[in-house]
Amino acid sequence: MRAEQSAILILLSFLLLFSSCNGDEPRYATLGESGQWERVLQVSSERFEQEHQVEDLYWMARARYERREINLAQRTINLYFALAYEAEITAEARRLAVLLPEGTHAIEQGRILEERDLMDSALAPSYYQALMTAGMQGEANRIFIHYLSDTLEARSYAQLLIRSHAQSEMIERALDALDEGEAIALLWEAAQLEQEKSDATLLAAVAARYESRSLSDADRLLLYAALSRFYTMADVRVLANKYRSLSQGL
Repeated sequence: MRAEQSAILILLSFLLLFSSCNGDEPRYATLGESGQWERVLQVSSERFEQEHQVEDLYWMARARYERREINLAQRTINLYFALAYEAEITAEARRLAVLLPEGTHAIEQGRILEERDLMDSALAPSYYQALMTAGMQGEANRIFIHYLSDTLEARSYAQLLIRSHAQSEMIERALDALDEGEAIALLWEAAQLEQEKSDATLLAAVAARYESRSLSDADRLLLYAALSRFYTMADVRVLANKYRSLSQGL
């Protein structure tokens, strides 16, 4: 009897240990569902430091993405792909790579997801942005037609083109489909982001088209503020100072 009880206790201990080990990773998802991304980041960082498991790296990157720590999320997901064997890479990690369209793995992982029929309209905008940023307009157009043409309203489409560093003609056509207040608001939004000098120059030219139009006082001030920001990033100091002064009052 004593031997049977010992055997049962050993078996129960093993089952509890196994259950605990298997429960660690799903606990991340539970914490994430309740918005506890800081806790996810803390636990996954500690576990990775101790155990060096790529699953923990994924959750570190995911937590940083959800906390809008985009640069850190990109660096973490890059480390994940550097360390993970192909068989270890999950669909969730591939999706996260695409959701970080400025990262080095977005296009490669987007193609894999599409080949496996795992691309969808929620993921496609980031994939489209990555392709446009890389200058792969033909492939980007195919993605847009297949996944996005029936899902994006005009404002979202214009916003996507601006963020994708699309050609000025495409951005202008998309903005022309909006009323002037919406278009200027989108340009102001873009002006709040750090832009490369060439992109800032392009967006300044797009924005400058609205200067000669009949605008409300509020829209005109917002336009001047956006132009000041674009010209600052484009390193055109004279125009940056001009529009900064104009934005302070009509």
